[in-house]
Order: sequence, then C-alpha cells, then structure tokens
Amino acid sequence: MFQFIFYVLILILPVIGEKLILVQTIFRHGDRTPSTTYPNDPYQESFWKESWGQLTTKGMTQHFEQGIKIRDRYIYDHPFISGEYRDYNVYVRSTDVNRTLMSAYSHIAGFYENSNNTYPLGNGHWPTRWTPVPVHTVERDDDHLLNTGAHCPRRDAIHELLKSNSAFKAFMSQQEPLLRTISQKTGINTNDFNTFSHVEEFYSGTKIEKDNNLKLPAWITDSLWEQFINGKFRQDDYLSGNADFGWPENVELITLKGGVLLKTLIDNMDLVLAGRTKKKFFMYSAHDTTLSALLRTLQAKHEVLGIYSPDYAATIILELWEADNKIPFIRVRYIPNAASQIQHITKFIKGCGGGDDCFLTDFKKRSEKFLGTHIHHLCGDTKRLFD
Repeated sequence: MFQFIFYVLILILPVIGEKLILVQTIFRHGDRTPSTTYPNDPYQESFWKESWGQLTTKGMTQHFEQGIKIRDRYIYDHPFISGEYRDYNVYVRSTDVNRTLMSAYSHIAGFYENSNNTYPLGNGHWPTRWTPVPVHTVERDDDHLLNTGAHCPRRDAIHELLKSNSAFKAFMSQQEPLLRTISQKTGINTNDFNTFSHVEEFYSGTKIEKDNNLKLPAWITDSLWEQFINGKFRQDDYLSGNADFGWPENVELITLKGGVLLKTLIDNMDLVLAGRTKKKFFMYSAHDTTLSALLRTLQAKHEVLGIYSPDYAATIILELWEADNKIPFIRVRYIPNAASQIQHITKFIKGCGGGDDCFLTDFKKRSEKFLGTHIHHLCGDTKRLFD
C-alpha cells in the first residue's frame, strides 16, 4: 500500500507548486511565394508581387499573430517574462534565408508589441510601438542547427543507401507513369524517375497556387494531386529516417538532420538549471523540414503531422518546468498554424510515459541516441560502413 501511495505521489509531483523556468519555440516561416515552378506553369515569377521564395504580407501577418499568441500566454495569461524587451532574457536565431529572417522580425513585432521605453519616443517617423530585436544567423551550409540541408556528406550517402532498397525501387517504379505524365505536362525535361526530386518544382509551384485558390491547368485533377502528394510525402518520410519499405527507423539519419537542434534545446535547459544564463526565452525561425526533423527525434512526427509537413507559422514550444521539490520536467506544445490554438503533444513523445509532463531525466534518456554531438565529424565520416 505504501509503495502504491509513493508511486502516485511521484506522478502528481509536477503539478504541485510548479514553476516555469524556460521556454523555447521553433517555428516555420510564414506564407511565401514558390521557390520556383515548372516551365509550363501559367503563374511564373512575374505573376507574384514578391520574387521567388519570399515571405508575403500574409506570411508577415501570420507571424505577427503568432507572436501575439505567444505573448498572451507567457507575458499576460501565465506571467513568465517581462513585456519589455531585455537582451539578457531573449535570444532569437534564424536560418540565413530572407523568409525566415523576416518571419522572425514579424513574430517579435507581435511578441513585443506593447513593450515600453525600448524604442525612441516622440519621434513621429518611428514605426508605432516597434522595438528592434537582434536576430542571429550563420551561413546556410554550416547551419546544422536549423538547416537540414547543411553540408553533410554522410547524410547524402545514407540517402543513396536508402534509395538502393529494392522495395523502395519497386515503389518508385509504380510511380513512374504518374511522374512521366507530370514531366510531359509541365515541360520538365527528365527521364529520371527514381525519386520525386526531379519534379520538385511541380510541387513547389502547385502547392502554393492551391493555397492561394488560383485556377490550375485542367490536367491537375484532385486525384492526380492526391496521388502525387501521397507518394511524395511517403518518400520524404522514408528519406528522412522513417521506418518503411521493410527497413527500420534510421536513427543515424534522424540524428544528422535534427540531432543538433535537439542537443541545443537540452543544453539550453542545462544552462538555465545550472544558473549559467539569464536567458528565459529562445526563439528559432526555420523551415517545415526543421520542425519535421525535430519531431522525428522525439519519435512523434507521425502522431503530430501524419505523412504531411508543418503548415506556415507552425510552432513547437518546449517548456521547462520545476516542481517545488526542484525536480525538472518538460511540456511540449504545438500550434499548427496562425489560426490554431496551442495543443499538448508531450504524450506523443516516445519514452515519456504518454502524459502531458515528462521528467527531464526521462527526456534526456530517451533522447540520447538522437543527440547530434560533434556533428562535423559525424557528417564527414563517409568511409565508415553502414550498420
């Protein structure tokens, strides 16, 4: 009986006198123009107000609204951080891409919309209530924190290994009639149908055109589009480490794509717990692939997203709490897009017990195999044989 009571007490400890001590958010950029499109697309670059791959005014609004939503939770509803910008409290990092940098600035504009005495007063030319906040970045090829496509020969070698799987080859053979039709209709000159990558510009253009309710060519039927995205997303999941086509989850590939971010998030928690930083809020502005990669390190991608990718302005929130007995635990939340409310997703993290709280010790233990330690060494090791 005593053992049972002790066990129940352990389970409920996190909700007794709990204290929030760190928040980290990772978000996808907002709405954008296509990065490119196919030769026969009626909507070429000149059609769009912004050039290829740029954040739209809609995307700016999405992140301004997300910033307000995050502000309301952590400044007003659950007072955690000051509403006045202080450099020692907040750190913002982005990939070195226009749309993610602009999303970060838009997000911060909403978050610190009501910050006082942090911008020039009495200057009629200064933007209303705008506080400039620094956003840090590094060169894309070396950004293993947020760019899943950073320079990594080992990752590329694993991709080639995965594509050699006979079951995957058979799957792609089944897709060839579809891909050949798309190639012919779009004007994409390719006879290489071993992956969907050679018709990527068809996806890039059409997805955003559908998002903007533009009239599509008659040959792009609902059934063709559904067949295409189902095949493409299944391939993308597999080539990102998902177990499929008779092969198990590829822990190494998941680590190479998302392990540095996972390690950094844990390192930040350790710094706060050790009293070695005054930072209370970390914000990371990145891409759909970044969020998907992080969810794969949590082994929760399928439960949160299914086969699909994160929407514009989707946000993962990692909260670090401390019970009154000083035992730290985490809660992970998710905002699917700017129109959605905050959701609990801790229960989907494998190795965290299926509840809304996860002890930090348990989170660290389940995360060990995915930590991207010494990433440059891991990425450069192309001679080591595969398991």
